[in-house]
Amino acid sequence: MGDKDILNELDLLVIEGQRLERFDDFFGQRLLKLYQLKILDPFVYSSIKDRVEGDIRKYLLSGLPFYHPRLRQGNLVFGFGQDGSPYLIPIQYLNAGCLEVAGTGAGKTNRAMFYAIQIAPHVQGMWLVDLRKAEFRLLRRVLAKKGIDLKIVRGRKFRINPLQVPYQVHPESWASQIADCLVRVLNLPPRASILLQTAIMKLYRQHGIFNGSQNYPTIFSLFEAIRTDRTANPQARQAVIDSLELVLLSLGAEVLAYHRGWTADQLAKQFLAIELSMLPEVCKDLILNWLIMAEFSSRIAQGISNQAMNLWVYFDEGQRFFSQRKEVQSQHGNAITDQAGLVRGTGIGLSISVLSTNDLANQIPNLTSTKIIGRCGSLAEYTTAGHFMGLNQEQINWCMHHMVPGLFAGQVAEGKWRYPFIFAIPLFNKSQIDTVTDEEADRSIEDLDAGDIVPAAIANRDGIEIPHEDQKTDTQKTSVTSEELTPAEFKLVSAVVESPMRVSSDYVKLAGISPNTLRKLRPILIEKGLIKEHCSEGSVRGRTARRWEPLDAARLAVEKSTNNRSKK
Repeated sequence: MGDKDILNELDLLVIEGQRLERFDDFFGQRLLKLYQLKILDPFVYSSIKDRVEGDIRKYLLSGLPFYHPRLRQGNLVFGFGQDGSPYLIPIQYLNAGCLEVAGTGAGKTNRAMFYAIQIAPHVQGMWLVDLRKAEFRLLRRVLAKKGIDLKIVRGRKFRINPLQVPYQVHPESWASQIADCLVRVLNLPPRASILLQTAIMKLYRQHGIFNGSQNYPTIFSLFEAIRTDRTANPQARQAVIDSLELVLLSLGAEVLAYHRGWTADQLAKQFLAIELSMLPEVCKDLILNWLIMAEFSSRIAQGISNQAMNLWVYFDEGQRFFSQRKEVQSQHGNAITDQAGLVRGTGIGLSISVLSTNDLANQIPNLTSTKIIGRCGSLAEYTTAGHFMGLNQEQINWCMHHMVPGLFAGQVAEGKWRYPFIFAIPLFNKSQIDTVTDEEADRSIEDLDAGDIVPAAIANRDGIEIPHEDQKTDTQKTSVTSEELTPAEFKLVSAVVESPMRVSSDYVKLAGISPNTLRKLRPILIEKGLIKEHCSEGSVRGRTARRWEPLDAARLAVEKSTNNRSKK
């Protein structure tokens, strides 16, 4: 005998009414009490029946396989129902994290703007991270009307020093954390963690950091210390040099050459639209991992625990940043994914939007309590994303056939109503808002630059620190001759002179050498002042392209060799 066989019609109505929260008001509680006492006169019976069947009738007539949510209290309009009524939740629900899955054009950025305008007056700081576009800058005009100054930080306008110890964090603790962060971001071998941590600790002692000095060493100093450390493990040392050099060349002195730069606790009290679209992926990783980790570590050091959300962080189209493949390829996992489950207790609300569940790190759905699905491209996508919030097959099929831009299925993190529901977001009219130019964006951060930042002197224009002032610059090294070069070096130099500014990998074929030889010769030719490397955004999957420019020393070496052969 099934459980329902021993229940009558009224019992089933009461069960359904409790599920739909139809007995939560004063009169409903009295009806439920009378039912429990078995006082079932016609008035009680009809009141219970009318109350519950009314909801069931609305459900059947709506054509939606979703019930209308009981979300009537809060300071955030989560969305609107079919009849235009608002669904309200407390902003603090977002402290538990939010994941949105929706394809291109589904309205992800529009929804984020709709929430940002509401959240801004209720938090101390907000970071809107745009990894691919520059749309959040439009909110500067809107938030200004609310008295909120949204600053636009373009990728190459950051002023940071990853070795600067965050507020209240002990230098020794930070040396370990930032070393592990660099190992993960740069995907270095495990042995490199010890090398980096040891080098950072030595630099801290040299600069008096353990004695209270705030003259922090720069990441350029770290690069130089490891480059000149001949006692270090050769494989770990070379791996650090190669990977770190790319970051230094890409970001340069403008971003990283500061003894004291912007601090994470300073930025946590700001409203920022962070635009990183033009940076190589490794540079995006470094900036964002440092930003999140520094603020998280500072809050832990201050003893902050189970605090209400006062910093909202939103990642727009963070597919690659929270990639499962990225975790598999890395020997150490994804640093920021590991932190995603820890930031909630410190008052940092993390919201993430992705285009697809394909390649999404497995931890992210588990670490975010609020779930949202927008228009996707396939039934498989709806099925995977739908299972995150417990959609049944009927609801998944409905989403597949009815989802349009601006329409979403959602499930909120807390409260009594945890069932999924359908809601709509109004379109943000961008045409009526004046655009924000790059010049205005850069002016918006001038007060950050006016703070307690201390630039560091970098000896050469490329951003790689040269420790000795009397060392010659690249343009002065013109005494290298072909006799001083090995045959492989000369072949590579000649290829660069004959075909300048090509992607470095092209010179394997042009010089007739192996890729391994090319990798070995690259730092040698740079150190000898024969070539200069330029980094630019690559055309394939956002990779950085290294292009080589022949310097005067290279041209003279090739020219002298040509003249000598002609004389013979």
